[in-house]
Amino acid sequence: MPEDRGRWKGTRFGNIDEAILGRMEDLQEITWVDLVKEYEVRGKTLTYRLVKDIEGSAECIAEIFHSGAYEMINNSDIEWHHHPDGIIQRVKTGDWNFYGCFLGPTMIAAESMHINRGDRVMEWVWGCVDPVYRGLGVWQHIGLYNDRIVDLSGAQVGSVWVVTTHKYSQMSVERAGYTPMGCFVGKRLYGGSDNRYYRHTLIHYAKLYGEAQRHLQKWEDMELTERAKKIVDVVRALSRS
Repeated sequence: MPEDRGRWKGTRFGNIDEAILGRMEDLQEITWVDLVKEYEVRGKTLTYRLVKDIEGSAECIAEIFHSGAYEMINNSDIEWHHHPDGIIQRVKTGDWNFYGCFLGPTMIAAESMHINRGDRVMEWVWGCVDPVYRGLGVWQHIGLYNDRIVDLSGAQVGSVWVVTTHKYSQMSVERAGYTPMGCFVGKRLYGGSDNRYYRHTLIHYAKLYGEAQRHLQKWEDMELTERAKKIVDVVRALSRS
């Protein structure tokens, strides 16, 4: 009956141990980190940094994605990476930003990152190397760099969906301590200018930062079907390794 609803107010759904509860006022706000790192790779110095002049750099970023990420075409969620105006609009919201890899003054790769402020999550969205500069070793250190960005940002979780057509992307993420959390079959619609598409399977990786581990739901408190438990057991084992 409606009059019975009052007894449920102020209670959490499920078996949640109050010992894991944190205080909202102790949560950090996520901020964009301006970190410059240089790495020597194959006799060349690659510099990773935040793209601060987005209006002056948007055309270059768009050209990198247009040349190196053809499959974004006709997917309204991601095709904006191909357009300078779309890039500038996203960054101006404060929830999106771009980090670049530079060879001297030239940006040779760009990566979009997104902040989910409600969940305190920073997501690595899409990294793309200019095809002209592929093979220089950009992916060797990008994972370690992104890991440091998330760590310094105040986020409690780092998240990234990784393609299943580029093993180096997976290796870079794993080297940074991220754990594969699952395989999402057909997660992303990939299109093209030929007006055709297919559905691409992605691997989801994540990592906890800061106080997140202290306030994590306990494994033993989860209620799972037998099939769901199989996935959870694998993820739990991978998290320990």
